[in-house]
Amino acid sequence: MDKEVVFGSIGTILKYLGILMVVPLCVGVWYGEEILSPFIIRTWIVPLAITITFGLIFEWIGTKGEIKRREGFAIVALGWLFVAIFGSLPFLFSGILSPVDAFFESMSGFTTTGSTVMLNLEQVDRSILLWRSFTQWIGGMGVILLFIAILPTFGISGSQLFDREFPGPMSERIRPRVQKTARMLWSIYLILTCAEIIALFYVAKLPLYDSLCTTFSTMPTGGFSPLTESIAGYMNPIAELIIAVFMFLAGMNFILHYSLVRDPRKILANNEFQVYCAFILIAILVISGDLYIHHLDSLGDAFRYGGFQAISIMTTTGFTTANFDTWGHLSKIVIFALMFIGGCGGSTGGSIKVVRICVLLKYSMQRIRHILYPHAIFVLKTGKKPISEEILQGIFAFFIAYVLIFVVCSIFMAAIGLDMVSAASSVAATLGNVGPGFGLVHLNYAEVPIVGKLILSFCMWAGRLELFTVLVLLTPAFWRV
Repeated sequence: MDKEVVFGSIGTILKYLGILMVVPLCVGVWYGEEILSPFIIRTWIVPLAITITFGLIFEWIGTKGEIKRREGFAIVALGWLFVAIFGSLPFLFSGILSPVDAFFESMSGFTTTGSTVMLNLEQVDRSILLWRSFTQWIGGMGVILLFIAILPTFGISGSQLFDREFPGPMSERIRPRVQKTARMLWSIYLILTCAEIIALFYVAKLPLYDSLCTTFSTMPTGGFSPLTESIAGYMNPIAELIIAVFMFLAGMNFILHYSLVRDPRKILANNEFQVYCAFILIAILVISGDLYIHHLDSLGDAFRYGGFQAISIMTTTGFTTANFDTWGHLSKIVIFALMFIGGCGGSTGGSIKVVRICVLLKYSMQRIRHILYPHAIFVLKTGKKPISEEILQGIFAFFIAYVLIFVVCSIFMAAIGLDMVSAASSVAATLGNVGPGFGLVHLNYAEVPIVGKLILSFCMWAGRLELFTVLVLLTPAFWRV
């Protein structure tokens, strides 16, 4: 493996990450902080300078060259890790969070998980909260994908990076060239982002700042909110409806958004999209029905809260309009199941993904048919496309690894003192990049021990990068020259 290429690429990423810190710095100045005030200097100027300096040092140590398979794995996995480390500096230097908490919050942001350790958000400086949501927006479509789109250097060998980062078992492309695909995906992402900001500001009448922060966490299915009570704090049904619509759109495969312009019929004919809609509809009906029977007198309120929460958890966004930890067992088990399903492949959602669930269900049905008709030949397909043996093996390997990591990490979380429900839901919520869990972690993760926060940070990192991009770094063979 060419370590100099890895260092050079990560250096470029850090350099531009430092430049992006100018955005919250400007917000801090806009809301009354002087450019040379102690808060601005220690919270933004110093982290900005440190991040850019380390980026330049890494670039100087490294070199530019061809990014091959191993380099691709290392750049993506380590790039995300370094981005989370340096992205935590504003949280740390502002004095709001300890080093571990700052890293946890930053990792949760960039991986679009939305699990938080911050309390009393209304008392936190606005520039910090905007950075918190902005990290999710950067990570939503992909940190590496952003640089593939804007930097010619990454565009040359972007295929190895694109395949490591783009979520889903089948790395689809809009254009043959990776850089053009990355630009098209980011363009769609930008258009939807602008549309939601406008809708929240003009239709829902939310303040511009809240519209920005909420949108920066909706489109990446992240879930950070500038309010401690999340979306419930606005008490705005119109805003909830708008956010629910854009969460649904963010949970779709972004290739389908491109099809909406070219050929809308492809969306309705897409098998994964059909199953995605079916899962959401069933979850809404079950949760809303359970709420109406056992908790709420109004059917409208049952659908309002049940529908929003079903979409939020299914798309792994994690916004809340009610404390679902107090709901009945049926609603809670449905929500827990949705944490494992997640959004579509190629979406900003996390977890196992609908496309993998579809393939696993179809394969199970095929095995049943094979028992009935042992001499028949069956071809497994997604839509009209047959699934290759390599993709099928990859899906099975991913599913097994996902379950094993969930079980092992849940055991570790229980071993450090969490009750069974809190331990299991904290791992499910972080590994699936969902955010809130049950029990101790239904509101935030502040009371989780330090070791637990590091375990859950690993879950967020591995979950966002589809497990194997991170797991391969843990094998000694990967580092052998």
